[in-house]
Amino acid sequence: MKKRIMLLLFLIISVCSCSGETATSETTTEERVMQIYYVNKNATKVVSDSYKPKNSGGEELLKELLEVLQTNPDNLEYRQVIPSEVRVVNSYIENKQVYLVFDSAYSLLSRITEILSRAAIVRTLTQIEGVETVVFYINEQPLMDALNQPVGQMKASDFIDDLGGDINDYQKTVLTLYYTNEQGNKLMECKRELVYNNAVSMERLVMEQLIKGPTEDGMYPVLPSDTKLLTISTREGVCYVNLDASFLTGSVNTNEVVPIYAIVNSLVELPAVNKVQIAINGETTRRYRELVSLDTLFERNLDIIMEENPEETEEPQ
Repeated sequence: MKKRIMLLLFLIISVCSCSGETATSETTTEERVMQIYYVNKNATKVVSDSYKPKNSGGEELLKELLEVLQTNPDNLEYRQVIPSEVRVVNSYIENKQVYLVFDSAYSLLSRITEILSRAAIVRTLTQIEGVETVVFYINEQPLMDALNQPVGQMKASDFIDDLGGDINDYQKTVLTLYYTNEQGNKLMECKRELVYNNAVSMERLVMEQLIKGPTEDGMYPVLPSDTKLLTISTREGVCYVNLDASFLTGSVNTNEVVPIYAIVNSLVELPAVNKVQIAINGETTRRYRELVSLDTLFERNLDIIMEENPEETEEPQ
């Protein structure tokens, strides 16, 4: 009799315990809320809205979220994140990373639309449990940045500047940049209008555009395309530019002073910059092409700038 009572009690406790676990599990699923990130109507910032997913995680949740991002939101103040003309060719999760493959239409998006859409996608998908980063491909090629370098793995935090500036803040500017002529012995002035992230310094913007190179006819690169800008800052009128060794080892078809003064003259066009110090991996004791000592503060050089309609081209000295 005692054995029967004990068995009955055990069964009652087991049933109650299982029922409690099921209820808790169901409550957790029902109460789970995510954020779907959108681009606002004016394409000036990323916004978010609460969303209750139907799936708990993994590939199923990834597909569900991508469907939402490819659908026009009910809120008329928001834009569809992945435009209708862009197709997601493939998507999967592997090694804590989401891989997204878009068709070639993605590369036709305007720069602002692309950056804001990318921010919204990455912020949304990195909420999937176990997902840490997202990688974009266009067909079989990785997404490239403005310097023609692979964007690579992206985290939600990548879209917040260290200074507290958000990717949502943009404005227009016109930079005065200097590239070289075909002979590589003179600098040519270039006016370039850009829309840029307000959190990025103007000094960095100038250097990124010099590394990117000219798009104008008749102008040629002044810096090797694989040059890396390590740090840049301006204090008391002096801009301190720290480049990697690619600046020394890379090849451009210029004489020895053109790359130096392309950097200097372009940066000195900024109101806060009067002189420029160039370092290689933090060292200023190096020499460019064994001829130009970097252990100096460079000032603007007007003599090296080509006249608008020169009668003849000077030979390198």
